[in-house]
Amino acid sequence: MHCHSEQRDHNRFYREATIMIENYPTGKYYEAKMYNYSSGGMYFESDFAPDPGTDIFIGIEKSPDSTGHDVYRARVMWVKDLPEKVSFFNYGVGVKYY
Repeated sequence: MHCHSEQRDHNRFYREATIMIENYPTGKYYEAKMYNYSSGGMYFESDFAPDPGTDIFIGIEKSPDSTGHDVYRARVMWVKDLPEKVSFFNYGVGVKYY
């Protein structure tokens, strides 16, 4: 477990997994990569940059919490631009489950 100076409501676990994002209002799908998650939310990187406050569905085929396919409903809390040298994707996205 990594130690962070920031305050979090839930322990964060680091695991990479390919995920699918559904933009709930439009029904369009986008591929993304999850880098960490907790029982309250997730961080992923994608070329899709949903606006903060947008509701999305996240599908994880090989979920860290089960052997099957999991789907989470989440709200986008923040989006940041990623420098080209840092990631293969354009945006980092933080979401909160509900």
